[in-house]
Amino acid sequence: MKSRILKLIHLGSLILWLGPALGSWLVLRYSQQKAGELSATTSLIYKVFFFTITLEHLAFVSLLASGFMLAYSYHLFSLEWLHYKLAIVLLIVVPLEVVDVWLGNWKIQKLINKRNSGNRLSERENAYIHFYHKTFTYIALVAIPVSVMAIMWFAITKTV
Repeated sequence: MKSRILKLIHLGSLILWLGPALGSWLVLRYSQQKAGELSATTSLIYKVFFFTITLEHLAFVSLLASGFMLAYSYHLFSLEWLHYKLAIVLLIVVPLEVVDVWLGNWKIQKLINKRNSGNRLSERENAYIHFYHKTFTYIALVAIPVSVMAIMWFAITKTV
């Protein structure tokens, strides 16, 4: 029973990690294009966006914790397929999430709040926002799905 609950938490965390943040980013991008970066609508959507990326990062922690507990409870740490899965997680996914937490939950949120309170942003501050919403997000939009598919392949087939 415990392992079934862990599997449910693990899969639920995966869904919460991938879904809401992507959806809110797409809505934010649409609002930026239609209503403008400085509109009241976009400012409200930013608040929802920052909430969903916080939810995403909490779900990611839950995903890692439940995955670790599953591997520990089933004594899987010696299996080669899990080593590959963990390599993808530790070398690709975790670094992307660390940058996402730093930029999304800390740096960008402060800059957006500063801008929304009527302060003008410097070129460097605008560059952070541009990097986060464009370059970094586009890299993550490619790297995360490819990584998740590879991770799922190893998890399902249990082969290398």
